[in-house]
Amino acid sequence: MLAITVVTEDGRRFVRASEEDIAGLVDGLGRRNHRFLILQRVPDLPDVFMQVWHDGGDYTLEHREGGADRHFQVILDTPEPVIAAMTAWARQEEAGDPCSPGPRWTWARPS
Repeated sequence: MLAITVVTEDGRRFVRASEEDIAGLVDGLGRRNHRFLILQRVPDLPDVFMQVWHDGGDYTLEHREGGADRHFQVILDTPEPVIAAMTAWARQEEAGDPCSPGPRWTWARPS
């Protein structure tokens, strides 16, 4: 079990979700009422999260560690790198950090 809570579009919450939970939830994205997931730390830290959106096309993965200047995103075309990044973030490994090697994170400018 990981020190995270996962929230789905339909309001389900998975407290202390496992790596398998993350993989299954990401693999199931793209259906009606199941297009995004939000991961939050346990205990919850303000403005610290990772989230993904997928409606059948690419996956938009976002990561925030504080203020708007620490909000990053990457566009991915398959679920595998999404699962890897979300799992690394949940484990608090460097690979979940936008400044580390791996997916090319860019700053998510506020709209």
